[in-house]
Amino acid sequence: MVSTKFIKQTKQLELTMTQMGQDCLKGLSFCRHALYDRDKTLIQEINELHEDVSANGRECEQICMRILLLQHPVAKDLRKITVATNTIRDMTRIMDQEKEVADLVCRIQDTDVEIDGTIHDLFSIAKEMISGAISAYMQKDEDIAHEVIKLDDKADSLYIDTKELYIEKLAAKTGNAETLVDLLLVGKYLERICDHAVNIAKWVLFQKKGVYEE
Repeated sequence: MVSTKFIKQTKQLELTMTQMGQDCLKGLSFCRHALYDRDKTLIQEINELHEDVSANGRECEQICMRILLLQHPVAKDLRKITVATNTIRDMTRIMDQEKEVADLVCRIQDTDVEIDGTIHDLFSIAKEMISGAISAYMQKDEDIAHEVIKLDDKADSLYIDTKELYIEKLAAKTGNAETLVDLLLVGKYLERICDHAVNIAKWVLFQKKGVYEE
């Protein structure tokens, strides 16, 4: 029989993780506007979100540890905590990557630089994948999880296109080299964000099936 304390702790866990997910989506939006609108005032907002997500991640990990040590969950309950622990880690990594994007945007001094459309598309697909992964986790929805995983190939393809384009620009010396490298790295971090969303989706499937598929 599941204890009342276990139910209470897992509810608190999900509430805090919901906030983490919302902050990750907000951070991505701020990164996008900071880059495209040249609004560097948002960088501080992103830094604060990063601190919040890191703090909430530590709080959630502590809740998971207390449950494991004091409640001794087994079977499905143990899988639930295993999935939560790994999802927390991936949410924290998503916010880490967003801070990296913010740091790059802060460095870009060339206000006339043309930002390739593939980066715009990477922002869009990252938003879709983060939103889907969080929904899949909160709703325990395998269908949404599968949709997130299917988007991974598209995200990878967009990053490859971005990398090839900016490498060509660097070779042709069209534009400020440092800015071009920074934009290429923005694409790389966005692709990593998508990878972490896929990880979350795979943990959702693990909770249902008990098998983590690489």
